[in-house]
Amino acid sequence: MPPVMIGDLEATLEVNSSTIYTDIDGEEKGIRQISIDFFETFTNIDSNQVQAIDNVTFQVDLIKSGNVIISETFQRDDGVLIMNLTPSNNEQVQVMERETFASFFGLASEQYNFEGEIFENGGLYEFEISILTINSYDNVLTDPAYYELGISIEETTRYVIDDVNYGKQELGIVTFFDQITEFDYNIETKEIIFSFPFEWNQNTIDQTTVIHEEVLVPKTYGDLLVAKYVATLNGLDLPESMINIDDFSADDRLVHIVVSQKELQEIFSNNKFSDNKITMTVKPESDLPLSGVTENGQFKVNLWWTKDLRSGEYTIIRYDILDTFLKNKPIAVPYELKIFHNGEKIFSKSNVSSDAKPSESRPSNKNDFEWNIPSDVSGVIVVKFENLDGSKVANVEFPLIVDREKSSVEYQIPEWVKNNAGWWASGQIPDSAFIDGIEHLIKQEIIVVPISETQSEDESNIPEWIKTNAEWWASGQIDDKTFATGIEFLIKIGLIVV
Repeated sequence: MPPVMIGDLEATLEVNSSTIYTDIDGEEKGIRQISIDFFETFTNIDSNQVQAIDNVTFQVDLIKSGNVIISETFQRDDGVLIMNLTPSNNEQVQVMERETFASFFGLASEQYNFEGEIFENGGLYEFEISILTINSYDNVLTDPAYYELGISIEETTRYVIDDVNYGKQELGIVTFFDQITEFDYNIETKEIIFSFPFEWNQNTIDQTTVIHEEVLVPKTYGDLLVAKYVATLNGLDLPESMINIDDFSADDRLVHIVVSQKELQEIFSNNKFSDNKITMTVKPESDLPLSGVTENGQFKVNLWWTKDLRSGEYTIIRYDILDTFLKNKPIAVPYELKIFHNGEKIFSKSNVSSDAKPSESRPSNKNDFEWNIPSDVSGVIVVKFENLDGSKVANVEFPLIVDREKSSVEYQIPEWVKNNAGWWASGQIPDSAFIDGIEHLIKQEIIVVPISETQSEDESNIPEWIKTNAEWWASGQIDDKTFATGIEFLIKIGLIVV
């Protein structure tokens, strides 16, 4: 935090967080440790030592999701306050005995230890800190130094989707800011949509050094293992430099979305947002090529094909083998290629890849092969590249679909839209706001319903039965399809224009 003057003393407040993992009742839990340090700003440059401020009294309010969960006064002889936030089954936050905590978890006793089920969650923890005394506990400041700040603690949330071709897949979001409040995946457009709270004001921008979110894509879900993604923040396109792919995890691909404070400031200065939240969307820039990196991180393979993969039909599979250490330059290396179906090898070849670019002429069969897909092969196949350049850890694989089925999902409405429908049905928002909102969601393909031709009908207001449907749908009395008939009707009579 910026230095402040207290009399003739220039002082700085520094707040840090870390996670200590330990075994609690046979389960590994993360204890969130918050360190608050109040010290003189100027240090001994030669020794790089910080001069502590003695006898500091801290008043600390810890706020989570708008609720004050800790409000305590602490006296610290050395000006350093350490708070350990421990997950437990307690609904209310409780103070633990320091000696008990220290002996059980091996942490120093000169710390303040709190436990509660709320500490199971990451997200944004807001602090309001006042400095009441310095140098002597009798030296009560007439004008206490006051700070507002937030600390983000990493949280991972998993969402199961059911794909008609790949079956059940687990997408994930790792948030380094606040908890995810809304999530949706559009199977047709392959668009991942998620939201979290964000107060759009200058104070929040000043305290936010970066917004960092990670999308976890299972490596068993071939449709999302693409070479490039595009992303938006509240409908605004994010530049390619903010989107980075990390393929070094064994089970998941990590797609990093990183928005710096400077970029947040530019977004805030040039836009007005009605809701205090950030909604991000991430989707493939194109369906092909697929892309993956070998276990040792040295080689990247881009993979594509010339036509839909169909049983009993001919196709050409093409690929590039690139050296990641040489800025993804095509490279000539020996490799083995194998294709598996239901665990059985159905194709294999060995060759040396070409170091020519795809736009240049290169020998046939080096980076492609013609394949007559067996008539009894359908569903998921796995294409494996193995032993690149003779290395046993230079392997990468891609799940593909033969005889792709079209999604049978006609009606796709995110769960969080029910809140809006309920508010509208109860009169909390007007018809116009509901119509505008539904129209926008359809255009953005967040809501998917069959689109019928608009007909000229004598309707200028929303029929009451649609509002009744919305109320029943919001309370779970009718299904998505029944509610969607009302949306289709509003499109048909022209009240919703798509």
